Amino acid sequence: MEYAEEASTSKGTYVRNVVGAALGMAVGFAAIFIATNGIFIPSIVRDFHWGRAQAAQSYSASMLGLTLVSPLVGGFMDRFGVKKVVLASAFVFAIAMACMAYQTGSTFSWIALSLVIGMAGAATSVLGYLAILPQWFERRLGLAIGIAMVGLGFGTIVMPALSAWLIAHIGWRHAYQALALVSLTGAVFAFLLLREKPGVRKARRHGRANSSSAASASPVRRRKLKIFLIWAGALCASTAVLSLVPHLPALLIDRGIGASEAARCASLVGLGILIGRLTSGILVDRIHAPLVACLYFASGAIGFILLRQVESYEGALLASILVGLAIGAEGDLLSYLTRAYLGMQKFGLYYGIVFSGYSLGAVFGPMATGHYFDSAKSYVLPMQIAPILLFIACLFLLSLGRYAKPGTHGNDSLEGVAVATK
Repeated sequence: MEYAEEASTSKGTYVRNVVGAALGMAVGFAAIFIATNGIFIPSIVRDFHWGRAQAAQSYSASMLGLTLVSPLVGGFMDRFGVKKVVLASAFVFAIAMACMAYQTGSTFSWIALSLVIGMAGAATSVLGYLAILPQWFERRLGLAIGIAMVGLGFGTIVMPALSAWLIAHIGWRHAYQALALVSLTGAVFAFLLLREKPGVRKARRHGRANSSSAASASPVRRRKLKIFLIWAGALCASTAVLSLVPHLPALLIDRGIGASEAARCASLVGLGILIGRLTSGILVDRIHAPLVACLYFASGAIGFILLRQVESYEGALLASILVGLAIGAEGDLLSYLTRAYLGMQKFGLYYGIVFSGYSLGAVFGPMATGHYFDSAKSYVLPMQIAPILLFIACLFLLSLGRYAKPGTHGNDSLEGVAVATK
């Protein structure tokens, strides 16, 4: 019945969901606020007479907000549907972004609003848009996620350039408001493109009711263990690969590489992310997902080892791409791993939980690296720790064991529940 239903669904439905997810992420929280954060810092520093670290606190505060609400947002998506939660999030996120224009120089207000932006924008990130693709895609889920994530990569390239242009022409305050309008407009178009699979939410609710009375303690413990292993793997990997990204240009300049070359290396991290997102998505449809994760995490570890001893521009380029590959692959794999090991029942909640590990690492890694550099005036220890963390992440994911591949009947109890309720 599952395959008959897939055959009856037009290709246009699959295409519009991938395009809608790509568009939504291109104008969502990560592209609009996180990727443009550094572009606004010089203007903020000049107007408020702050230090750069003070202005950059908005990044950490927003990522902390994202971490705190991710499980809650996932639960809301299970209950009310992905599209409704994403659209509501997009409206609140746009309003909060526009309010950045009214900052007066209060550090408390700056941090508090950034925290709200992270909380409001959670569902406009991969957490929201990648939650809808597993409803439709089975055997090509990895490819669908990889293509959709290219939209996020495109947004992280275009939005900083657009922000710089807006700041130069209308000032940073109006630039925030213009970006808020761009984000909301894109989110509305994404909402119109996306479709949720009929009966999925009803089947999830029915599955929860059945599982609470029928599930034994042992399967529940195994499920909790798998959630923890994916969460811990995401935390270790993101702490490692994101720890040096904001510091990469400064690190390379300290090694004697010119400022323009260092900037180009930083941009090549973005190229590596794009390649990692697309290629890892293709590979997980064919190869055991934890093995794919290990392959890309190994590339990141090699990149960090090269960065520890790099003295040439060419070596820095290679290291930057390798680290970018690991970053891009991790973003793809979380949704796939959640679908493969935990199924579609309570998918939003479980995905929100494991995604909180990724976002927590994005807060802790860069912050710890910055504090260490301030005290030791060196990046040596963070670069030594990063490969170790990636190795530990591989161990966590490999310990998950085998899974029934998406597209096979043994993968998920939700399809059986849906059939039983018809």
